[in-house]
Amino acid sequence: MKRHLIKPRADYQKKIEELGFDFHGDYWREEAYYSFSASEIDSLEEATAEAYRMYCDTAAYLIEEKPELLERYLQLPLEVVERIRDSWDGDELSLYGRFDFLIDPEGSPRILEFNADTPTSLLEASVIQWQWKEEMFPQADQFNGIHEGLVASWRDIFPKGGAVHFAGSLEDHEDTGTLQYLASTAMEAGCSTRVLDVNDLILNDGRFTDPSGEAVERCFKLYPWEWMVDESPDGCLAEVQWIEPIWKLVMSNKAILSTLFELFPDSPYVLPCYMSRPRQGRFCKKPVFSREGHNVSVVDLREWEEVVRLAETPGDYNRGAYVYQQYVEPVSYDGRYPVIGSWIVGGEPAGMGIRENRTEITDNLSEFVPHIILG
Repeated sequence: MKRHLIKPRADYQKKIEELGFDFHGDYWREEAYYSFSASEIDSLEEATAEAYRMYCDTAAYLIEEKPELLERYLQLPLEVVERIRDSWDGDELSLYGRFDFLIDPEGSPRILEFNADTPTSLLEASVIQWQWKEEMFPQADQFNGIHEGLVASWRDIFPKGGAVHFAGSLEDHEDTGTLQYLASTAMEAGCSTRVLDVNDLILNDGRFTDPSGEAVERCFKLYPWEWMVDESPDGCLAEVQWIEPIWKLVMSNKAILSTLFELFPDSPYVLPCYMSRPRQGRFCKKPVFSREGHNVSVVDLREWEEVVRLAETPGDYNRGAYVYQQYVEPVSYDGRYPVIGSWIVGGEPAGMGIRENRTEITDNLSEFVPHIILG
């Protein structure tokens, strides 16, 4: 894995906006790219497949054997826990998810977390960096079958096509762009689609309708399950086929990291992680529910006392429980700290994107940098 400097395309902003990426701001960068060997990509693909297998096994353990932990750690109502069990037992299909990996100093991928419910950076990972590669390095390859995987996954979920609603916060430009892109992949798979604001969904007698009165029977929502649990527990129980299914709530919080370590302590990809404060060591302290690196810090523990090494990032997720995940010193590339976002689509590794930060904690100021495979 190497970082290279390169001159950006003179008209790149116009080109990526024509592909629907009109919310890029300063987030998309073309001053640099990363290169990987084929063997490095093979290792990452293997790590992604194994990470997803372990997460599925961990979710099965929590749902089937330890449902009380879901109530305790996630503070879920009993009826929501039961709905999760029904969703899991019914094999409700998942579309996608994104693992965040840190490549340690020895070159091994280590799981930081799994963005299982509402992962971002999709359009840029799928379409935008591929356009960049085709123009800048047409002879090179890229770990990127995300778009094709999404279309195939929609066909698996809805083999007969039909109507699918796409709901999210349309006040957020990025969410709107992501919804529109995902709706286009569903249309390519033979579905008809309608994009609407999540607040326009109308719940009545256990069913949702849209503003036109049409029944919402199948809905992709770019809206976190934990927010729905807080705001509309009855909505979580409505007669809708949700994408992502509600069992993804078990995977999308960081409490699962402690159970993952409990079940797979010898995995080379799993970092030690605890729900209670360890006695000593250096740890990344993360809220159970947090997004975009909010309220994350790095602490040294000495006889259970915390000494802050990297101050907690701003955010609104500091009111609940935290996990302590063993800290791994990140490798700096030209003063940048990259995190690999490795995508699972339809249960299979599908591609990756790279976000890099000028600090060791990846937050909402990170920048997306493309990649290629050499050799």
